[in-house]
Amino acid sequence: MEPEFDKLAAATGLPVYKFRGDEERDFVSANLNTKSFPTINYIGTDGKPIKYESEDRTVTAMAAFAKAGGKVAA
Repeated sequence: MEPEFDKLAAATGLPVYKFRGDEERDFVSANLNTKSFPTINYIGTDGKPIKYESEDRTVTAMAAFAKAGGKVAA
């Protein structure tokens, strides 16, 4: 999936980071709204993680989520 994250960063102009949460389970459980892996979170300016719930991991779908500030279209 990493090449897709590079494409996502290019498509949105937003920074995209990889964090090995499976190696820091206590931290991600407590701070990043994550219980299973892989998980994609949008973290806005308020620092709160918003979990990307969709199974659609295309650049287009993830970019729409990111550009909407972590909101999913109804």
